[in-house]
Amino acid sequence: MSPMSKQRKHDVKCVFRLDLYQIESVAVTQNETFDTAMSLHTGDISSAINIAPHKNDPGKYRLTMGIQVKPSPKKEKEFFPYLIAISGRAFFTFEEPCPREQAEAVLRLNGASILYGLLRAQVAQITAQSVHGQFLLPAMNFVELAKVQADAESAAPAKKG
Repeated sequence: MSPMSKQRKHDVKCVFRLDLYQIESVAVTQNETFDTAMSLHTGDISSAINIAPHKNDPGKYRLTMGIQVKPSPKKEKEFFPYLIAISGRAFFTFEEPCPREQAEAVLRLNGASILYGLLRAQVAQITAQSVHGQFLLPAMNFVELAKVQADAESAAPAKKG
C-alpha cells in the first residue's frame, strides 16, 4: 500500500453516535466467602465483544458485550464481594459513510468503551443497594484488548475452505 493510499484511508473521520443501548441480562450474586478485613481483593474480569452491521443500512451497527467477574483459581477468599455477569447491546450510527473495516475498528475501541461504561454504571447502581455496598468494575484498556485480539487473530492458522 502506498503512503498516499494510507493517508486517504485515515482521512475518513468515521464519526458515530450512540442511538440506543439495552441490558440483555444481569446477575449479581454475593460472594459468601468475602473477607471485609482484607485490604486488597482480586478476581478475573473477562469481556466478549461482537460487532454486527445492520442488514439494510451500512451506516448502522450493533455491538454486544458480555462481562463476567469471577474468582481467580484458588483465590476465592481474596475475591471481590460479588460474582457478576452482565451483557448488553448498543446500536450506533455513523454520520457519513465509513469503510466497514474502519467502522468496526472504531466501534471495537470507542463503542466498546461507551457500552462498558454504561454496563459498569448498571453494576454500580445494583450493588449500591447490596450487602457489601457499591462495586465498580475496574476501568478497561480497550486499546490493549484490541491489540491482544489482533495478535491472536494473526497467530491463528488460516482455515482451509
